[in-house]
Amino acid sequence: MINDANAKRIHRFTAIILGLFIVSHLTVHLFALNGPEAHIQALDSVQWIYRNPIGEGILVIAILVQIFTGFKRLKFKRRSKQIWARLQVMSGLYLIMFLIVHTSAALYTHHIFGLETDFYWAAGSLHFNPLRFGFAVYYFLAVLAFFTHMACAVHYGWRGQKPGMTKTLPVIGVAIASLIVATFWGVFYDIEIPQGVVDYYAKYYPGIK
Repeated sequence: MINDANAKRIHRFTAIILGLFIVSHLTVHLFALNGPEAHIQALDSVQWIYRNPIGEGILVIAILVQIFTGFKRLKFKRRSKQIWARLQVMSGLYLIMFLIVHTSAALYTHHIFGLETDFYWAAGSLHFNPLRFGFAVYYFLAVLAFFTHMACAVHYGWRGQKPGMTKTLPVIGVAIASLIVATFWGVFYDIEIPQGVVDYYAKYYPGIK
């Protein structure tokens, strides 16, 4: 039986692995500001780390462990009425949902459907109506939840001695989330979605335009 202390240590360890992956992933998405090719090149430069049986296996295990230990810690955190504890619970719950849904979708799309999960797969979700509006909120909140969860970790890790950082991280999250969603939405340049991606979204989301 894993107690809260052990769950906390394991949660922090897997958080380092996932944190590095997520930061690299967000950085790659920011390269899309320079166009789809810049994004694809940046993705290729890091994808070799986790797009192999060993790297992908480690990442999936880290996600599953993070979700399990996250749920274990929720029952202790939800009792607190402190604002940072509540933010930690809310952002953690959203991240759990996002990790389950997004990881499952990416693994299915790449390994079973046979479509590359690159710039155009991500942009497709923000290209078609009315799908794009739901996905815009979905992605925006995921990035914000990640930075808010980090802010909570900083708050408790430094026992509230880093108030500037805890307040700044969610603001950075809003800025980065806005840039990423706007870029893949097609605000900064026109995006032409390949037919294979069009067929993928048309199959699973009938009625999109």
